[in-house]
Amino acid sequence: MYRHILIPTDGSELAERGVAHGLALAKSVGAKVSVIYVVEPLLAVTGDFASVLDRAENAAKEAGVSCETIQVENMHPYQAIVAAAEDKGCNLIVMSWHGRSGLSTLLIGSVTNKVLTYAKTPVLVCR
Repeated sequence: MYRHILIPTDGSELAERGVAHGLALAKSVGAKVSVIYVVEPLLAVTGDFASVLDRAENAAKEAGVSCETIQVENMHPYQAIVAAAEDKGCNLIVMSWHGRSGLSTLLIGSVTNKVLTYAKTPVLVCR
């Protein structure tokens, strides 16, 4: 059923749980994965974002899952995720939800909510 799973990550502990869940699902159904990390403008200068993708790639190797990594800059995260799912022909997106609610969601938005709103690809949300 699922042949290619897109797994977005921001390197946070919660996102790492989403990566683990996506890799376990991929292994159980024999799917390949693409792991995407969207570099926020400030992190492009100060962050060690390469290690985020390295950790995901190593976890995929340990799980025996074929993995491609994608790094995107200068895009809103939700737009990059939706575009990557379409461009790569993914038939599932597995991602975490940070659980923000109320005013913080209104002020900073929720990447997961926006992906759920705009993606044509099914989305599995992990908490």
